[in-house]
Amino acid sequence: MIINTRREMAQHLEEVMSHAYEQLEDRQRLEANTSLVKTYLIEAHKLGQADHVSVLRTVRSKFTQEILATRSQLRVHETDDKMFFNVQIGVRDEAMFFYVDASNQRFWLIHTAAKSTSVDPLIQKLIQNSDEFDNAWLPIQLLARAAGLGILRGLGLDYDRRAVPDVDFERPTAPVEFLKMQLWGNRSQDILRILSAREAFPDATTLSKVKVKYFLDQGDDDFCIADIKYDGKITGRGTSYQSYIGLVTNLYRDYARRIRDFEERFIISYESAGENQFRFTGEPLNLVFSSPLENLQAFCEKLFSGSHPFRLMGVPVPTGPNSYRIAAIDLHVGNRMNFEVFPTFMRVYLPPGSCGNSLVRIYTNLQHYYNSRVEALDGSQASAFET
Repeated sequence: MIINTRREMAQHLEEVMSHAYEQLEDRQRLEANTSLVKTYLIEAHKLGQADHVSVLRTVRSKFTQEILATRSQLRVHETDDKMFFNVQIGVRDEAMFFYVDASNQRFWLIHTAAKSTSVDPLIQKLIQNSDEFDNAWLPIQLLARAAGLGILRGLGLDYDRRAVPDVDFERPTAPVEFLKMQLWGNRSQDILRILSAREAFPDATTLSKVKVKYFLDQGDDDFCIADIKYDGKITGRGTSYQSYIGLVTNLYRDYARRIRDFEERFIISYESAGENQFRFTGEPLNLVFSSPLENLQAFCEKLFSGSHPFRLMGVPVPTGPNSYRIAAIDLHVGNRMNFEVFPTFMRVYLPPGSCGNSLVRIYTNLQHYYNSRVEALDGSQASAFET
């Protein structure tokens, strides 16, 4: 349905959340015409200082049949609120709606009550076919912090080493290829601890989703139950939309702060400090592998192939028997990023104008597609995610 204000959207989505929660409580399943509320955290780096007209122009130019690869008709509706838009996909009773909230011009929220099977592919196309947007990527550390915002009710694991094939999986000592698991209940954290132990599967136990029960105020009876996924998708049900949007806002505000902090710390720039003298600021980010890369060439060719989810395009150039240098294009913003790759670590250099979200995208997906114990370290060897 078409919504004219954020207040109207809150009322509509609270009804959807409450209805879904009641059905799941009573029947343990949803009716065919019922769905859950979903919010997609989207990073729009280039629009950080844009005005309402510029944001509207971007929404109209990116939510199109060509970019979303759909035959359905699309229409963008302005509303009574600034930086808030409806995107209608389809017509009549078959239409579904995205509610685009760009009140923070750089860090958008896209809400919908449509089914994931219909919406997820459209969001994926929006990101893959545009250099305006990226997912808000949540590495293991940030998902763990998200779980601490409420009461942990479950978690998911998702690891697929096959996406970065630098080893022979047929040999007896080959690492785990694939691990996917859903754990619901009060003992989820205990099971995660067992799987992460040294004698179990520490390299493949990659946290991909947490289920959190969240109360906006302590002692309040109203709550939401939210599934928070590593690619920035949040799914909610419960008795209170205010609790849900409170959780989403807390999570995204912390994420935005960290992205800006990354840009202050890791973008490398220089300025003149006198005749033939320059003053440098910033430092590279070091991504350290828990075990040496076995096939450095295969690893680099995959990582810099331009494919999803890394979105880095570049040609690896050997600089020694066990090292490569890559001047890659970040397909999110179209800027160049420089890399040095060695068997035990990778160094990432961000030039001015780069997006801190790109660093988090690389790190998060290395956790999911290479090794869950990859470390992100600054120049002093401290964890980049502990500040």
